[in-house]
Formats: sequence, C-alpha cells, structure tokens
Amino acid sequence: MPTFDIPAPGGLIHVVDLREERPEPSGAPPVVFVHGMVGHIGFWTPALAASADRRRAVALDLRGHGSSATPHDGDYSIEACAADVLSVMDALGLAPVVLVGHSYGACVATELAAQHGDRVERLVLVDPPGDFTALPQNVRDTEIVPFLALLESDGWRAAVTAAWDGALEGSTAATMATIRARLADMPHAAMRSMYQSMMHFRAVGRLEQYLASPGTSVRGVLAPMNAWPFSLHNLMPGIKASTVPDVGHWMMLDRPDAFVAALEDAISGA
Repeated sequence: MPTFDIPAPGGLIHVVDLREERPEPSGAPPVVFVHGMVGHIGFWTPALAASADRRRAVALDLRGHGSSATPHDGDYSIEACAADVLSVMDALGLAPVVLVGHSYGACVATELAAQHGDRVERLVLVDPPGDFTALPQNVRDTEIVPFLALLESDGWRAAVTAAWDGALEGSTAATMATIRARLADMPHAAMRSMYQSMMHFRAVGRLEQYLASPGTSVRGVLAPMNAWPFSLHNLMPGIKASTVPDVGHWMMLDRPDAFVAALEDAISGA
C-alpha cells in the first residue's frame, strides 16, 4: 500500500491512499476511513482493498496512533482529531467524500461532517458510541462522573480495561488479544483526553447539524450489543442501520468478509 505523511495541526499524520486502477473513473466519491481508540490503518485492510476496487480509498492513523505523530500538547480530543482528518482531505483534494468512522473515529467523523457538511456526501458510523450527554443525570452522576475520576487516578488502566472487556463481548480470541495488547501500550494522556472528549460529545446535535446540509446522509453498521437507549440509531430513528451478527465492537477484525459486505451496502446503498 502506498503510504506517506501529511502535516496536520497535531503533527505528521500517516496516510494510505489507494486509487482505483480502472482506465475510466467510476464516478464514485472517495471513501476516507477513520479508526477508533488504539486502532491504526491496518484495522481497515480488507475494507480498503474492497473499496479500492470501486473508488479511491484513503485511511489514516489518528494522532498518537499507528505511525502518526504524538501531539505535543496531549490533545486527542474529537475536535482536534477532526482538524487532522480535514488537513488530510485538503492535502489530497478530497471532496465530497464518504467518511467512515469506527467507535471514537465515528465521533471524529461526525464532528468533521458537522463542520463541513459540503465536504461529506455520506457519513458511515461503524458501531459508534452512544450520546453520553443523553444519559439521565443520575446515571451520569453514578457511572460517568466516577469513571472520569478514575481516569485521573493511578487506577485508570484497570478502569479502562474493565470497560473494554464489555466491548470485547462476542469477539474472537484473536481480536481480544490484539485489542488488549494495543490497549496496554496506550499512554495515560491519550486515553484520558479521548474519554473526556467522548463523554461530553453531543453526538445527536452534531449529526443534526450535518444532516441540515443539502444532500447529506448517515448510515450505521452495528455490532449486536449496540442496542442501548442512548445508542445513536435509537436516539435518531431516521438513521438507517444494519447489524453484523456474531461480532464484538471490533467487527472488522472478527468477521472481515461480513463486515466488508455490510460496509459496502452502507457506503453505496440507497
């Protein structure tokens, strides 16, 4: 895969750019892939290969992930990461695009789309977090606030590991080993910054702002466990979503073929 680095506000961002090899352009908009916490470009390998058969396909490592630079200010917020993705799109001249984001990357993609609806023809959210700001106040007080407090303590890694054990439900043994190993390597500053940003991100409001732009659309590709009252497709019933069976949160690692099929439908389906 052709890879290179692009300057962005957080430092150099590592990118892979696959152009379709057809003699005539297909007319399909490029697709840009944004991974989630602890992920990297390699998580998208089967999806990149499948997409590149039909259209230009681009993926990037978020700041402090994979081969991208670690931000000197320790800012891994959704807004900061969205600015990096926009820098990549600007440098490559990508517009309009289909923007695909997984987990935390779904928040990043949503924020970019809300800010620049004219640049994103379709937003595909792969097992996105729910809107934590939509939780009842008593739940925030008893679950979210204590969790964020633990992130400031020496027990932060145990708290995050316990939370991720739930997200790994339904995953293959290989996926569990991959994710746990990558989580063990993530620095405290990165996890604290991302969680603080995600828990305060008003996802519904940002999606509504994006959908107010002409010609925009949102699709979801979900794991079976993503069925909470604060899940985005439940808060916004107009979002068309499909569920990939027998997978955990990192479905692209669990069942690559099934994920690619569901993703292609979300990218190009009506």
